[in-house]
Amino acid sequence: MSAVGGTIRDGKIVLDRPVEWAEGTRVYVQLLPEYGIIEGVWPGDGSPSGEAEILKRMEEIEPLEFTPEEEAEFHATRETVKQVTLKAVAKEMGLDR
Repeated sequence: MSAVGGTIRDGKIVLDRPVEWAEGTRVYVQLLPEYGIIEGVWPGDGSPSGEAEILKRMEEIEPLEFTPEEEAEFHATRETVKQVTLKAVAKEMGLDR
């Protein structure tokens, strides 16, 4: 494990889960974007407190709201990606003849 999230509490960084890094290990600390989601930094130990933290963070995220035009564009883009993916998989499997 090379990434773990944390929260500033009383001026100290409290990690989201225990780590087994050697004493004196140097780390890099960076602020998360406002919405707080970056791959590898969510509590992933399956503990009740970790799961509760994930749910808490998810509830803090403002839901996306699309205009009808944006929604149509989103669905069209998803369909394009689906077709490109199916074609690539068929080619990889030798089924594109």
